Amino acid sequence: MNSFERASLFLLVVDQGSLAGAARQKSISPSVVSKRLAELEQELGVQLLRRTTRRMSLTEAGEQFYQQMRHLDGQWQSLLDETASLGQEPRGTLTVAAPQPVLTRVLLAAVNEFQIQNPQIEIVLQAADYNELPRPEADITICRQLESLDAATTIGLPLCDYSNGLFAAPAYLEKSGPKDIQALTDCDCLAYGLTNPNRWAFANGESISINASLLTNNTEVIIQSAIAAQGIAYIPAMIIQQELADNKLQPLLPAIKSRNFQLWAYYQKLDYVPVKVRAFLDYLKIAF
Repeated sequence: MNSFERASLFLLVVDQGSLAGAARQKSISPSVVSKRLAELEQELGVQLLRRTTRRMSLTEAGEQFYQQMRHLDGQWQSLLDETASLGQEPRGTLTVAAPQPVLTRVLLAAVNEFQIQNPQIEIVLQAADYNELPRPEADITICRQLESLDAATTIGLPLCDYSNGLFAAPAYLEKSGPKDIQALTDCDCLAYGLTNPNRWAFANGESISINASLLTNNTEVIIQSAIAAQGIAYIPAMIIQQELADNKLQPLLPAIKSRNFQLWAYYQKLDYVPVKVRAFLDYLKIAF
């Protein structure tokens, strides 16, 4: 058994949660699995797993090796899929990671249309916090432009510009719609974050400290609260297109916006970018 085969066995052990589970999958004995893992650890010079009679856990080195190995294993499967289908349509499993609002409110419709056009590609969607991105095991990560990035391992592709605007339900605006920025201090504001007072900054250089009536780190909560006429949301129009079309939310002070942000797609820098990844990136460039 070579190093890659031992590493694949290690991946299987972690995914199965036990040596016995991996042994059943491979139709070998747990003692053989244990021996192969010991050989891998000896070759790497680090301990990957903490093993007791009751439980198993990853060391810090093991966690890093596992995440990288998951990605390599996916790349290996992609190579097999694409070689087997050379000259045919793209196929295989494509993993896409994004923050929850981007995933459900921006990407989902695009993914559905892409799969209609590419039925041989199975898409796995992963929700992740912004500070966890880009996900090493994902084929593509979609999120706001990352401020720090390892350009030696990751490639970024800009998709579109967007900005935050002020939105509220028609019922709220009829009752207490503000006439200017300063009037926001007297309004019910729905703020992203968990600290009060919360500060909203605008592209024209103005900013205001708002005393939020609702604090949350979940964008969906802000959207639903705004629809329920509980206050004003300061969010991207890009994620509430359906609510705007249905008149559940309306813009207010439309000239007041945040600075521009950019939505980017990130993928691993490789000598050979899988066809399924190229196909999805090409589709996103057109869609956005």
